Amino acid sequence: MPPRSGGNLTWVWRLSLLTDPILPHDSEPDPSSIPPDDIDELLRDWTPTGPVTDAPGPDDPRDAPLNEPVPPADREGTEPADTDPDTALLFEAVTRRALPAPELTDAEARHQMDRRDAWHNAPPRERLVLVNHLTSKFYERCFTTDAWARSYVSDRFGHDLAGSPFRPGYAPDSWTALVNHLRRHGVADSEMTAAGVALTASTGRLIDRFRDRVVFPITDPDGAVLGFIGRRNPARTDTDNRGPKYLNTAETVLFRKGDQLFIGGHLDPATTPVISEGPFDAIAITLASDGSHVGVAPLGTSLTTAQVAQLREHPIAPVVATDPDLAGRIAAERDYWLLAAAGLSPGYADLPAGLDPADMLTGGRADQLTAAIAAATPLGYTLIDERLTNLPREGAALDAMWVLAAQPPEHWISGAEHIAERLDLPSSLIRAGLLGMVRAWNTDPRRAANQALSQLNQVKQRLANAATLAAAEADPEHARPNTTAAAPPLTPLGGHPRRHGVDR
Repeated sequence: MPPRSGGNLTWVWRLSLLTDPILPHDSEPDPSSIPPDDIDELLRDWTPTGPVTDAPGPDDPRDAPLNEPVPPADREGTEPADTDPDTALLFEAVTRRALPAPELTDAEARHQMDRRDAWHNAPPRERLVLVNHLTSKFYERCFTTDAWARSYVSDRFGHDLAGSPFRPGYAPDSWTALVNHLRRHGVADSEMTAAGVALTASTGRLIDRFRDRVVFPITDPDGAVLGFIGRRNPARTDTDNRGPKYLNTAETVLFRKGDQLFIGGHLDPATTPVISEGPFDAIAITLASDGSHVGVAPLGTSLTTAQVAQLREHPIAPVVATDPDLAGRIAAERDYWLLAAAGLSPGYADLPAGLDPADMLTGGRADQLTAAIAAATPLGYTLIDERLTNLPREGAALDAMWVLAAQPPEHWISGAEHIAERLDLPSSLIRAGLLGMVRAWNTDPRRAANQALSQLNQVKQRLANAATLAAAEADPEHARPNTTAAAPPLTPLGGHPRRHGVDR
């Protein structure tokens, strides 16, 4: 079926304004940039004489006729002023591949200076690392003798991990077992609190931070123990006054949970990092893949720019393997924009509904988990197809192009063809609009990513609505009416009608 001419003329108008799609935060769109309601009637018989690459603003001195493309301005002589969109994308590809790591924001620079200054009144780093090392060894010895801890880990992962490189431990159900042990090794009380393994009770007595918990060490890439994460005894509940299910080391000069990833194994240059939602999932990924993929996870927070910076240092782009539920889909979306701003193109592992990586390992599906990770396709493809499925035609094209603009250059042309085919639009028109978005990403990747991150609540609502409608179609007798805005059925993340013909 040929494209609808009237609808496409509206696209010509809108896409010609997209060479600089990010507005200043304190600006409102110029009313003159909004097409009139009757534009299709006004331009019904108009045919463009060439590719649309730019359009003059209301005060543009060039005063170019609407039916003649206006060449983009030169940027430091990097490309001719009359370059067509396809050639201009080649210039932008060279720029994209040469982009350095994002510069620190003012807030990040202040954070680093605060961390540096905090060491002035703290014990030496080597001393705190030693305290954590002694603590880890103590927990490991306790793990081998405690029944529930060792059996829980064996049941959870299908392996007895005692003595393994994962270094599982057990914090005894005692107020001062660790404190007494460290004192016998000459560790001062102030060093214990500075390392975060002990705290001062209301009575003034020093007590263990972790009690009756399975614990795993949190290490840096060199293996130094920075802190711990502890899992509460499953026999305890939230009403037993035993703290949260998962407990990290408190923030110290050595450990900040937003600055450090949990690394479930040895991440060498030949292994692929796989981002999961929690440490136990990270360990499960490493075990299932026999170390060819190493699970990594944030520590009680969403992925942060500091953690992304660590992943950027690794030679292999990460795979995202978040849970296949709404929260996991939003986590994957958020991860995409943070990673893209750092120049990374993550893959996406499409896990079976209702199962996280640890569940798959426990349920004897290690091979299925490994296969899903090995078959990961670019996460950007998944986000593009979600938008093409769940948004109206106009919004789908604009949002899908924004996702595509964040991807590596080798995806741009095939991705534009895919968007055009799905929406029944000329691919040349999509490429013309894509050019402006690519330029915005090349100019300021972090700002471009932040614009997308500001829409996460809308994405969440859209996915929830789509899932509700999909459930209603599957079981109409038990479906509840949806009072929120309707959305088309959800294409599950990872379900791609077409792979765009690009290998990752």
